[in-house]
Amino acid sequence: MKTIPRTSEKGDLRTQRERRRREACREAILHAAERVIVRKGFSAATMDDIAREAQFSKVTLYKYFPGKGEILFEIIAHFFVEIREALAGIADGEGPARAKLLAMIRLILRYQQEKENVTRVLWMDNSMLRILRVFAAGQGKPFDVPAGDRKMLNLLRRKRQMVIEVAARILEQGIASGEFRRMDTRAAVTFLEAVLQGYAHTRFWLGEKASVRQEKAAETLHRFILQGIQSPAGPDKEI
Repeated sequence: MKTIPRTSEKGDLRTQRERRRREACREAILHAAERVIVRKGFSAATMDDIAREAQFSKVTLYKYFPGKGEILFEIIAHFFVEIREALAGIADGEGPARAKLLAMIRLILRYQQEKENVTRVLWMDNSMLRILRVFAAGQGKPFDVPAGDRKMLNLLRRKRQMVIEVAARILEQGIASGEFRRMDTRAAVTFLEAVLQGYAHTRFWLGEKASVRQEKAAETLHRFILQGIQSPAGPDKEI
């Protein structure tokens, strides 16, 4: 005998389908925006360009994003969300912390490779550089941006902080197991972030592709970082 769903269950199914549909549309818009930005640059890209690339009407596009600035913020926010989820999988997995640290470095380098084209374009865009300067200035610095952008920048800071907290868990596991020395784990993650960003920037200015010697680079960076955080032979030292 076939079971007929109750009215409330039908409503829940419709809500879930609508949510999945909207999420798929947002993903399609973001991927289309990345392709347009790679071709034209962020400043030259228009909402018309993005709508055509996504094969949506401009009216539909505006239902999801009020402007290309919001699309850009969403692209960056996705970076933090995806990295956080992947790092959480590493932190929650089995194995020694030093192996998890290597997995984390590989993950960041791989993601840099996947986003290399759009990242290169954004780094050369004056509008994007202005946003990055404000983002890097910190909460206590004055904002020379509109209120809407200020709200989005604060949201990005919170998402970045969530990434830092998950990465810090891996270092905390290493401290607990005796693999790593005692340290300010969040400060150490900020240092790790700077090392990986410095590596990416150096490759960028030298014109190298992220795929070049990526595994070797991950292992080299891993050894370099371990030199500073691995547990010394003597008593624990604060760093």
